[in-house]
Amino acid sequence: MKRHLSLLGVAALVGGLSLSSLPAQSEQTEGHPQVGVCVHFSNGWYKEPEIPRMIAEAGFTWAREDFYWSSIEKEKGVYVLPDSYRKTIDNLNAAGLKILAIFNGSNKLYAPDIYDAEAYARAAAWFARETRGKVQAIEILNEPHNFGFSKHYGGTWNGVEKDGTVSKWVPKYVQLLNTAAPAIKAANPEVKVLGLGGVPPVTFRQLEMGVSPAVDAITDHPYSPRMTAEYVPYASKEGILQRDGIATADERGTFVSQEKMMREQSVKFHGPKAIWHTEFGWPSYQETKNGNLFAGFTRDAQAKYLLRRMAEALGVGTDMLFVYNFRDNGTDEHNAEHNFGLLDINMKPKPSYGAVSRFNHYMAPFKGDSSARVSVFPVTTHADYSPVVWDGSKIEAGGKVLAYPFIAGDGRKTTLVWASERAGGDLQPAVADVEISTDKPAQAVKAYDFLTGETREVSFVNRDGRVMLKKMTVTDSPVALIIES
Repeated sequence: MKRHLSLLGVAALVGGLSLSSLPAQSEQTEGHPQVGVCVHFSNGWYKEPEIPRMIAEAGFTWAREDFYWSSIEKEKGVYVLPDSYRKTIDNLNAAGLKILAIFNGSNKLYAPDIYDAEAYARAAAWFARETRGKVQAIEILNEPHNFGFSKHYGGTWNGVEKDGTVSKWVPKYVQLLNTAAPAIKAANPEVKVLGLGGVPPVTFRQLEMGVSPAVDAITDHPYSPRMTAEYVPYASKEGILQRDGIATADERGTFVSQEKMMREQSVKFHGPKAIWHTEFGWPSYQETKNGNLFAGFTRDAQAKYLLRRMAEALGVGTDMLFVYNFRDNGTDEHNAEHNFGLLDINMKPKPSYGAVSRFNHYMAPFKGDSSARVSVFPVTTHADYSPVVWDGSKIEAGGKVLAYPFIAGDGRKTTLVWASERAGGDLQPAVADVEISTDKPAQAVKAYDFLTGETREVSFVNRDGRVMLKKMTVTDSPVALIIES
């Protein structure tokens, strides 16, 4: 995970989904095929076999874990998978989970170039062959801008020097990726290869440099360190443009604009078609000093922002999502790094565990529905009264009411609706008029709340082929609207 970070606004729902199709907690068995979670079995979690079971029960179908090159190749050309790695893989597979393996780190055996591309590629290819059928995807390093890679070759975290030149480590990573990806595919054609994973300004430059067709997906970590889930810290404004030298989002820094622009950049330079968000999250810690990159969010806000990001990302077509992190990494309540978990260090669930679990199970059959039609007219929303300025960019909540339509393979439809307010404020929820086109008049409209698991009735009127929800209360956490026809 890391320190330097890294819409379509209105849409719709129609369709006859009965209340009985809402998943009861005891009946939730299907996991979401596009949602995974980050784990740290290399820190000793492999000794706790109940964790993979809890991950699967929460509706995750993937787990992302580190596998370090230096632990696998301790003698040049000799590759051995440590027992802890084998146990990790076996435990995750036994729970029915797919694995995204980060082939991570350097190897001092190849000093002075401890990231020697050819040596790394040989080791990664061996790992892909050795774990064939057990590991479904391999990620080439973790956040090269933030850890040893950029420090080894030199340069800034955002990939551009004060004189405007590109940092040395940026093309070196492309070389590593383009050497490793074909080698991995030759060893195991079934495994997906993911790459890049720096901050967006770096990713945009690396795509322009050219990425091997053996790379299946772009890795991105769209953290929103002091913001709501709808925004990322790369607004295309003067301060950010001076810092990064490249625009990677719109002038408000919306998550949706960055996703769109990244896809366009990849298409332009014949890069990967898929985008995998292999880390994102909000820490539930207590700040004790000013200047922290991450705000200290309440546990309820953590849950709400995770739900909002998942809803919006899937709504705009993000290919895969990995929540960071399944379990807290430590016990220090004043350390952001220790408090990203859905569970605390003692395995006690936070509100986010139940909320994300309900989301995963309920949304498992659904994909974004571009054919659906809906109109949302805000009646009351709240401007952010405490914006933050970060590197020249004003960071604030949007105050918009957002709606994203989804459809299941069997034709069922649902729409996720929420207000992009600061979570848990002291103001009453937003209010909006929602108009939904339907083939049949509605008999009832329900709203299923992922945060609480409760369902409520929503007042409506049928008129001219539309279901009209007048002055609907819209909370700061997504609800799934269900029309019974």
